[in-house]
Amino acid sequence: MKVIKTNELANERIVFCPNNGFISNRILIEEDNVGYGLHKTTIPVGEKQFWHYKNHIESCYCIAGKGELVNTITGESFTIEPDTTYILDQHDPHTFQAFEEVTLLCVFNPPLKGKEIHGDDGSYPSEYKSPVYDVRRVPIDKVTANDYNPNSVAPPEMELLETSIWEDGYTQPVVVVYNPDSDTYVVVDGFHRFKTLRDSERIREREKGMLPVVVLNKEMSDRMASTIRHNRARGSHNIELMSNIVSELVEMGKGDRWICKHIGMSPDELLRMKQITGLSSLFQNQDFSDSWDAEMEFNEDAA
Repeated sequence: MKVIKTNELANERIVFCPNNGFISNRILIEEDNVGYGLHKTTIPVGEKQFWHYKNHIESCYCIAGKGELVNTITGESFTIEPDTTYILDQHDPHTFQAFEEVTLLCVFNPPLKGKEIHGDDGSYPSEYKSPVYDVRRVPIDKVTANDYNPNSVAPPEMELLETSIWEDGYTQPVVVVYNPDSDTYVVVDGFHRFKTLRDSERIREREKGMLPVVVLNKEMSDRMASTIRHNRARGSHNIELMSNIVSELVEMGKGDRWICKHIGMSPDELLRMKQITGLSSLFQNQDFSDSWDAEMEFNEDAA
């Protein structure tokens, strides 16, 4: 038996879709092994959205709000309001427009893996698709740096990067998250590639002010973890800034196990980072007993 409270779902199961602004709480996904997916979806007031679930059957029960569902093949229109259910049993292509914020309880068969977002054709992919397969071009004016990147590059290397991009073009996209409140993209990884386009006039002119990016769906704590993972995978990070991030994650309520698992630290390394900060408050939320036991338990959890 499982009991799940939606407001306690892990960030990995909460997906914000920047293309249409809705939020999907993935209550049940493939790894739950029940044979179907269950989502709580909130659709904001706005323009019509086109969806076409080619790879899934979806049934939706309206909990709150009011909207219009239109079958784009037949032209049939339906009012969706509380206590109304619609079933896309023929993989029906359709549009949905919310006149009031709509909350739906959605069942998917087969279940989603967890982090899927709608593709350009309005469908969810039948299998996981890495972000790198969806590179986008966005105006540099809509891209902003984060304030927590613990990586730094010396001036000679920055000059070499500028030369490399000028000679070879962009061969790697910048990793970003979308902020709908400001309509901006915040850099998670690739700050120096972003900075090169921003500061190099010749590259900016050639690229017409557009930066190649891939978009992640991440909350703040997960953004920080992603940035650290990218940096550590390359073997470069600033210890002082890393310790600041650890401090912020602890203040967000993240426990030792979460931090070790998501940013690739051992318990001993995390302890050293906490000691660097010199803040006693960072030791109040410890969920490791001692270094040796913690190492053993962490390895078991990660297995």
